[in-house]
Amino acid sequence: MKKVLVIDDDVDICTLLKRFLERKGFSVDTAFKGKEGIEMAIENDYNVVLTDFRLPDLDGVKVLQSLKSEKPGLPVIVITGYSDVNQAVKLIRMGAYEYVTKPIFPEEIILLVEEALNKKNHSEKVEKPEEEAGTPTSRTALKKNDSFIYGKSPGARNIRKLIELVAPTDMTVVILGESGTGKEVAARMIHESSKRAKKPFIAVDCGALPKELAANELFGHEKGAYTGAISNKKGHFEMAEGGTLFLDEIGNLSYENQVKLLRVLQERKIRRMGGEKDISVDVRIIVATNEDLKNAMDRGDFREDIYYRINEFNIELPALKDSKEDLEEYVNFFLNKSNIELNKQIQKVDKTVLEAFDRYSWPGNIRELKNVMKRLVLLTTGETIGPEVLPAEILHPVSFADNEEETSSFDLKTVVENAESRAIKRALKASNYNKSKCAQLLGVDRKTLYNKMNAYGLN
Repeated sequence: MKKVLVIDDDVDICTLLKRFLERKGFSVDTAFKGKEGIEMAIENDYNVVLTDFRLPDLDGVKVLQSLKSEKPGLPVIVITGYSDVNQAVKLIRMGAYEYVTKPIFPEEIILLVEEALNKKNHSEKVEKPEEEAGTPTSRTALKKNDSFIYGKSPGARNIRKLIELVAPTDMTVVILGESGTGKEVAARMIHESSKRAKKPFIAVDCGALPKELAANELFGHEKGAYTGAISNKKGHFEMAEGGTLFLDEIGNLSYENQVKLLRVLQERKIRRMGGEKDISVDVRIIVATNEDLKNAMDRGDFREDIYYRINEFNIELPALKDSKEDLEEYVNFFLNKSNIELNKQIQKVDKTVLEAFDRYSWPGNIRELKNVMKRLVLLTTGETIGPEVLPAEILHPVSFADNEEETSSFDLKTVVENAESRAIKRALKASNYNKSKCAQLLGVDRKTLYNKMNAYGLN
C-alpha cells in the first residue's frame, strides 16, 4: 500500500484529504506543523508528501528544502491559499513536483498523487519504447511519437530540425531555456529518435541533489562504503548504460562534484563510493540549464573545462511569451491530454479564453500552460472551456507598465497589495459580486477572499 503524508495546520483539510486518499487505497498520515512533518518523512518511507505552504512554524520553502535534502527522490506537492505564479516557479525549480492553489479539489489531488507516483516509478526503471519494424529514422520516430508537443512556427520547426540532426549522433547536447520551456521533453525527443532509443533514459535533477549525496546518486556505492550502505548500489551513470543520461540544471552541481563529473566525461569511467576499481560506462550525455554557463564560469561557479567538454551542440528553447504563434497548437494538445487523463470530453476552448491566453505573459511557460489546461478541463462542466473558469491573473493580467501612473511607490509590499486589490475588484465585477464565484475566479477560498477584502477595505 502506497503511503502519503499530509502536512497542514488546517484540521479540516487534513481530514478531507486523509478520508479521500484512504478511500482510494492509500495509507495516510497527517502532521500539523512543518518540523513534525519533516521528522515523520525522515523516519518513514512515504511515497508522496502533500504540504501546505504556510505552516505555524515553517514556510513551504523551508519544508521543501529539508525534505529534498534528506530524501531527494521523494515527490512533494505544495498546497497554498495564494495564487502566485512566481512563487510556483520558484518551488518547481527547487524540486517540488507540483504547486496547487486552494480551494482543493480532491479529484485534482488524487490525479497529482498518482502522476507523481507514476513518474517516480518511471524514472526508476528502464524505459521500453514501442517496438517498430526495423530501425526508425529520427524523422519517423518524431512523427510517430504522440507524447510530445510540436509547434508549427518557423522557430518550432527549426528546433525540430536541430533535434533530427543531432539525435543520430553521440554528441553531447546542451539544452538552454527558462524553467518550464520543456527541456526534459526535448531531451527525451533526442533520446527516442536516436540509436539508443531502446536503452534507458535517466533524468537527474542536479538542483535537487544535495552536495553530499550527489556523488552517491550519480556514481553509486559499494557495500560498507558508509554507515547504512548495506548493499551495492548502482548510480545514475550505470543505470543509463547504453542509453542517455539527462543532467537537468547542471549549473547547480557543487564544484567538487563537477570535478568528479569531468573525469567521467573525459574517460567514460566511474568509480563507486568505497570502490577500488573503475567501471566503464557507455552513456550519451544531454544537459540542460536555465542560466548562462559563461556567466557562471566568470563567477567561478562552473568549471571552464566542463563547459567546453559538454558544449558540442546547443539547442535553445524559447519562452512561451516569445512563441505565441504556437499557443493554440499547445492549447489543443493539452486539451486532448487532459480529456484523456480526466476522462472528460471537452470539445473546444472559447475564443475569449484564447484571447486571454494570448494577452498573458506565461512566466511558467509550457509547464504552466499544461497545468492551467488540466485545471480548466477539470472545472468545466459543459463542452466548451469558457472565461468563467479562468484564473484571475490570466483573465485580467495586471500590467505594471500600464499602471505606472496609478502608483508611484517602489515598495514591493505596496505594489503587490495594489495589484491584489485591483484583481479582486475586477473579479468582483466579472462575477456580478457573487463572492463564491469571485473566489473561484481568483483561485482562492471564500475565507481568503473575505480576509483580503477586509484588509483592502473592499466591503
